[in-house]
Amino acid sequence: MKYWIAPVFIFIQLICFHQNTIAQLNAKDSIFYQKAIQYTANIYYQNIGDQATKYNGSQYPGYTVSFSDGHPYFKANELLKGSITYDGIPFDNVSILFDEVMGCVVLQDSSHRIQLVNERLSNFNIHDCNFERLIKKDNDALLSTGFYQVLVKGNTSLFKREIKKMLDKYSNSNELAILFEVKEYYYIFKNGKYHEINNKQDLIKQLGDRDTEINEFIKEQQLNFRKEKQDMMTKVIAYYNQLTQ
Repeated sequence: MKYWIAPVFIFIQLICFHQNTIAQLNAKDSIFYQKAIQYTANIYYQNIGDQATKYNGSQYPGYTVSFSDGHPYFKANELLKGSITYDGIPFDNVSILFDEVMGCVVLQDSSHRIQLVNERLSNFNIHDCNFERLIKKDNDALLSTGFYQVLVKGNTSLFKREIKKMLDKYSNSNELAILFEVKEYYYIFKNGKYHEINNKQDLIKQLGDRDTEINEFIKEQQLNFRKEKQDMMTKVIAYYNQLTQ
């Protein structure tokens, strides 16, 4: 226990010193100092090792059934290197999974799979995709509080929420097989509010101050909402931010 407490105390003191000092540094020194903090964070993570299960989450239960079509994870049914920001501290080069059925991020240490506490995880990166934890407020258009993929970040941002649901299905041999239903939700964040986008009309409505230019861009790029929804919206929002910057 003492072995773990000492590094944590030192690390917390370093972070507090970092927060008080960083504003006083020039741009060049600030970048160097940020890298030093990141290096210390990674060393800290490596040192606590298996004890992370006791302090940073609970053991991940996983699944006891086989999957006949698809899997519960984002993109791949395997651990990959990514990054997380946990309790405000960034950690790079960690092995993680994103379980889209349970809506949680799973971290692999030397011997366990740990289900991280959602409230302590502000963002993460996996498969070169960035995610942020968005909090639903009263009368908010967001589906619910959870992790949303960041498709475009700017004055006007675009987020995607993908949810998987397990469907039980019996095969001819009476063995239980699991199928997955996948639903996607898209949201624009503009002027401090989230707006759900279900069709092209919703998209144009939210960008109405530049609807002429947007419609011309869609025509020139031959973008189709029904066939390439995500690609179309990503390009349109990026173009809109260029027009309004």
